[in-house]
Amino acid sequence: MAVFYPMKFKPYYRAKVWGGRCLTRFFNRPSPSVSPVGESIEIVDNPNYSSSVAEGPMAGITLTDLCKKHPQEIYGRQAAQYQHSSFPVIFKYINAEEPLSIQVHPDDRYAMKYHNANGKFEAWYIVDAKPNAVVSRSFKPGVTAEKAKQAIKKGNVMDVMHTYAVEKGQSIIIPPGTIHGLGRGLIAAEVSQNSDITYRAYDYNRGSAKGEERPLQIEEVLDVLKFQDQNDFVKEVKLNSLCSKICLNDCFSLYKYSFREPIHDYTYNQFRLLCNVEGHGTIISPDSLFEDIEFHPGDTILIPACLYDFSLVPATHCVMLEIFAGKFDKNEDRKASIAARPQTQF
Repeated sequence: MAVFYPMKFKPYYRAKVWGGRCLTRFFNRPSPSVSPVGESIEIVDNPNYSSSVAEGPMAGITLTDLCKKHPQEIYGRQAAQYQHSSFPVIFKYINAEEPLSIQVHPDDRYAMKYHNANGKFEAWYIVDAKPNAVVSRSFKPGVTAEKAKQAIKKGNVMDVMHTYAVEKGQSIIIPPGTIHGLGRGLIAAEVSQNSDITYRAYDYNRGSAKGEERPLQIEEVLDVLKFQDQNDFVKEVKLNSLCSKICLNDCFSLYKYSFREPIHDYTYNQFRLLCNVEGHGTIISPDSLFEDIEFHPGDTILIPACLYDFSLVPATHCVMLEIFAGKFDKNEDRKASIAARPQTQF
């Protein structure tokens, strides 16, 4: 009989021309074989790669197999929605030691038409920022659609981009169609739909690590480009002294814990991801349904729906991101989602 518990996954590193070594040093991880490290994909399920469980009785099983074999235990009340598709979200860390390309992602309608895939709605949380680090998002006030399109075509998009300073702890929402780019000197946590479709509008006239030109997709950029609001950052909504709401949308819901004292919570009969960016502690089961699980900076942990409840016990001050699939409002939906306590362990 399968035993379920909070599961950590092995990170999957991807080399990027704009990457480096800061990420592995920041989280005190061994240096991977790829270089320069641009992304550490913490949890993903797609045809090219599926994350694997790092430790415990399920060690080595891929996320694909885990969800196919045990959809009810992993997804709970969302099993009917997700069991016949890939795991619905991707979580990664981005190591921007040089600027990322200026880019845009399509929405579901466009992505399905041209790629038979999901679009990409994403959010960034700034884990660390060097002095004078910046983000570019949308266009400067007063820039017309025609002026923006001409700048993109001529390779002058930075002249019309809205670029501003960022600091550790700030969050930025990137809906599909929003032109954007991370500047140098940033480590960012990214949560998104399960999609990797990116159209580059500008790439600083650089080549790949092999010296090959990195192509632009100007036609696609212009097809999907939308003119969004000029809000730079998300204003977190405090739910209580320990938890804040960052973002709710139909693709995922993102919260942040900042805590020095234990937290007890329920699974609400659906899975969640806990992404620990600062501090360390232990996840415990009040009824001893699983062994204690330690968490450290950089750990990403899947809490299966079947666990019912759990407690986070910090040893230091901790900052942890919490991700739900779909729109889940912890104020409005939590009471209706707490099922009766199970009598037996799955």
